[in-house]
Amino acid sequence: MNEVIQGKHFSIMDPENVNTVIYEINKTEGKEDKHVPRLTLERLEYTEEFVGEKKKKTFYIDEPKPEGNFLAILSFGKEKVVINNGVLDGNKVLISKKPIPFKFKNIYNEEETEYKDFQYTPNLKRTITIIDPETTEEIKPILYFDEETNEIKGKCKLKPHKNYFAFEIREDGDEFKFVGGSPVVK
Repeated sequence: MNEVIQGKHFSIMDPENVNTVIYEINKTEGKEDKHVPRLTLERLEYTEEFVGEKKKKTFYIDEPKPEGNFLAILSFGKEKVVINNGVLDGNKVLISKKPIPFKFKNIYNEEETEYKDFQYTPNLKRTITIIDPETTEEIKPILYFDEETNEIKGKCKLKPHKNYFAFEIREDGDEFKFVGGSPVVK
């Protein structure tokens, strides 16, 4: 007998000059290994349509969990990002009433720089995510094998005179802690 997987979706409205991206927070199997991150992020797929001056974005979760799907919500504006969290619980999305605004810091570099040494899980998921706030696209790393540590790691190339937003999610007891900022490149 074929099993049908039924996903969920929900919509938000982005005002003009705001672009929201949402990540699902997943607990990692085998978290007793200190080299495996306890949490990973998966960016949600979405579709968008314009409704007047606003963008209606519909986000999709393929595998709703009975205990709920935990979400990291990032709304990028011109010079800041508003960080929020939520949970898809059954047929409703519950969002925190205390978002955190974060203003970008300028990182001045004359030359292209590498931000490196991300650790990866065995299924190649990383704990730190770097986003270009202008496009809200992730900066994709180049993977390499570190023979000294016997691990797969990654490097991201950062362009000079440009802002980036980096973040990771950490486990804090039964809750998730959002750690973010602009990467400092020396």
